[in-house]
Amino acid sequence: MNQQFSEYIVYVDESGDHGLETIDPNYPVFVLAVCIFKKSDYANIAVPLLQSFKFKHFGHDQIILHERDIRKNIGGFSFFLGKKELKTQFLNE
Repeated sequence: MNQQFSEYIVYVDESGDHGLETIDPNYPVFVLAVCIFKKSDYANIAVPLLQSFKFKHFGHDQIILHERDIRKNIGGFSFFLGKKELKTQFLNE
């Protein structure tokens, strides 16, 4: 691997109110998630698995797996409405 570049890739995402000034009683949390991948593992393992998952459930890999949309059954996840067993299977995968 080229030594001028890192061997790792980092993804960071947050959810909730990072200011904690006005706390939503329906979602009173702040979460910071970090994933660190070795680039070779990301390219050879993670990406193909995620693409296969998306192809299986959506027929394409353009969908963004946004937690809020999944949780609220909106956007590309509206097909979960009234299908609790299907959503549970999806989440378990």
